[in-house]
Amino acid sequence: MMNFNFIASDKFELANFQDVGKFVDTYPDFQTVTLSDENELKLLLKLMGINELNDHELSDSEFSKFWDLSAFKLPELSAEQFDQFYKNWIGKSKRENNMDEYGNLIFLQGLSSKWNKLHYRLIIKEK
Repeated sequence: MMNFNFIASDKFELANFQDVGKFVDTYPDFQTVTLSDENELKLLLKLMGINELNDHELSDSEFSKFWDLSAFKLPELSAEQFDQFYKNWIGKSKRENNMDEYGNLIFLQGLSSKWNKLHYRLIIKEK
């Protein structure tokens, strides 16, 4: 399993990814999504309406790579829309339908509108 941290901020500096402490201090509302691999991440992003993202390798960092979603808005979902999105995700990803999985993605319902107002939206992959 791999951890992908979704973050949003008005500032973006690669130096903030050099250690976990600095990352957490800089992006306190980061959301971690645990997936099997990068193909699942691509599927999740596709369901969110985000296609054709390039990854950027990170060296000298606690993290291995990042994706810049700043050109895209995250889906702002009502409770009903999130439930439909989640059902679609479970169906296409073949992941287990449980509370951990549901909680993995619930931030899309609560944080998207706040994050869409910030300049940067990124995904950071843990090593």
